[in-house]
Amino acid sequence: MARKRRTNSEASKQFNDFIKHNKVAIAAFAIFALAVIAAALGLNNFLRSAPCFEVKKVEIVKPARYEIVKPGREGSLYIQKEYFNLEYPANFFAVDPVILSRKIKEAHPEFQIVVITKFLPNRIVANIKDREAVARIRVGKVLPVDFEGVIVSDTRDLDSLPLITGLESQLTSPKAGIRVKSKRLDTALIDILRRIYSRKEFSKSVVETIDMTYPDKVFFVMDGITIVIGNSDFDNKLDALAATLGNPKVDKSKVDSIDLRFTDAIVTFKPEKK
Repeated sequence: MARKRRTNSEASKQFNDFIKHNKVAIAAFAIFALAVIAAALGLNNFLRSAPCFEVKKVEIVKPARYEIVKPGREGSLYIQKEYFNLEYPANFFAVDPVILSRKIKEAHPEFQIVVITKFLPNRIVANIKDREAVARIRVGKVLPVDFEGVIVSDTRDLDSLPLITGLESQLTSPKAGIRVKSKRLDTALIDILRRIYSRKEFSKSVVETIDMTYPDKVFFVMDGITIVIGNSDFDNKLDALAATLGNPKVDKSKVDSIDLRFTDAIVTFKPEKK
């Protein structure tokens, strides 16, 4: 125990000697550390209170052609204070782009993409892309929807979009920005329409209607041909459809319908005119 006390005493003596011989350096380091802390606090206070960093408006860019554009190009700029719940002027560094983007999308589900960009010293721009219609559904009336089944306020001529029918009878006419909760609609949009659009074999084809009335007899009309696809194994069935339509022996202009629910696609031809 005596040896341990002597060791502790020696260590304490060495520490005291170090402090005694390095008083100036230690004092200088302490002053420097305090100066850095004070500067950091001062800088933080300056950044959060200086008038040059005050945001007095938020610019909203909504492109006219369904594409995100850079500020200053196509699109209309206007103040949208209510989207952000900001009390102007707001501090540039206190505004969180991620939180603002999420708030906008939650308040306005009709917006598909919201990108917040900050430009020093006091400019905030929100690039907003509206949801784009890919099909129409009939629920009381005909309404445009995107691939997520959200009703969109698309003002273009939509008559050329596929019409999806045979959805659940309990569906009512939802408003723009509301997602239609329907398993049949999800199947029509994701399992059928998106798959067709993703295949180069059908890049020049036009889907006219998709009928979901009877799940085991789901069919769609593409390029004037009725195609029965059922409600499962969509990829393999579309492979069979591509092979059938790509067969040089098959005259597509004479095809009336194709049933893909069997091992071999069943092709029915239009009756010949007499």
